[in-house]
Order: sequence, then structure tokens, then C-alpha cells
Amino acid sequence: MSSHRGTRSASDRVPGEETTARDTRPISQPRRASKVVGVILIAMAFLILGWLLLNYFGLRSSGQSFLPRPGLDATTLPTVQIPPLAAAGISLGHPTKTPALTQQEAIFIASQLEPDAATKAKKTSAQYVLLSYAGTNTSTSYPGFHNVLAWMIVYQQIPLASADVGVTPFPQTHYDLYLFLDANTGKELLALWL
Repeated sequence: MSSHRGTRSASDRVPGEETTARDTRPISQPRRASKVVGVILIAMAFLILGWLLLNYFGLRSSGQSFLPRPGLDATTLPTVQIPPLAAAGISLGHPTKTPALTQQEAIFIASQLEPDAATKAKKTSAQYVLLSYAGTNTSTSYPGFHNVLAWMIVYQQIPLASADVGVTPFPQTHYDLYLFLDANTGKELLALWL
């Protein structure tokens, strides 16, 4: 009877049989570090590729872009009619062309035109719209417009300064300013205080 149970020597191996013994040498630190760096780089490459594909194709969800696109994020917002503007004869549409001015440029120009409103407003927003305005016969400062590409800059909750502090408070303590700029030139088209 053989004295070695369950273990075989190299001479006892059956032809075609694989050995299951693993190399038990420890992995060196540089090799381990290079594996970690490789895995991180591959993961980053997949993330960047995924981001680029999503950004390129836009991944639409109910008509709006999933990811913002520089200079176009305001164009994906739905255009909603604002009752006070509609009462003043202003209607808004959804433009399909890309504006020459970016949203940031339009906000900067508006802040130069209306510095008091820009500094005192509690909230500022901008939306790229098609502006239509019938105009009025009594006002020559703002002629009528029809489907003009415009940036609508809205300064909200601008405090209303009281002329006399001793007088009873006004029913309205703040106002909003709607400023429309030509989306190609930056020229002021219309301003409305509400």
C-alpha cells in the first residue's frame, strides 16, 4: 500500500489531467497598483463615452432634453403664456432657431440696461421666446412686433421704495420687471413693470 494518500507526485499524474494548484506567490505592489489604475481608467472611459452619447443624442423625455446643452438649455423650456403679459398684448411662442446671444450674455446685457432691478431683484430668470406684441397707438416708444426672436429676462420681487415712510404701507410692496432683448443683437425691444 502506498504511503501517500490523496496526493500525487508529478510521475503519478494522468495524461490530459489539469492541475488546480495556483501560484501562491504574493502579487507585487506595483502590479497591484497598475491593476487598480487600469480599472479606474476603464471605468472613466465608459463614463465619458456614456456622457458624450447622452449629450449627443439628447435622451429625450417628454419633449425635453435630459441633459442641458450649453447655450440651448433655455430653448428646451416650454413657452407658457403669462397672464399679465397677455393682458398687455404680449404673446410668447416657442422658437426653433438657435439664438446668436447666449443666456448668460443676455442676462449680462439686461443687468447693464437695468442695474437697479438686477441688483435688487430676489430672483432672476431668462427664457428664449418668440415675441409678439401688437403695440399701442398712444405709445411710440415700443412699436409692434411679430414673432421676433427674443430673450425674456424677468427680475422678480424688486422691492418698491415708499416715497414717504409716514404714509400707510402700499398694498403692493414689490414689482416684477419683464425685459425683452433681441436675441441676435441684444437691443432692448420692450420693458414692462408689473
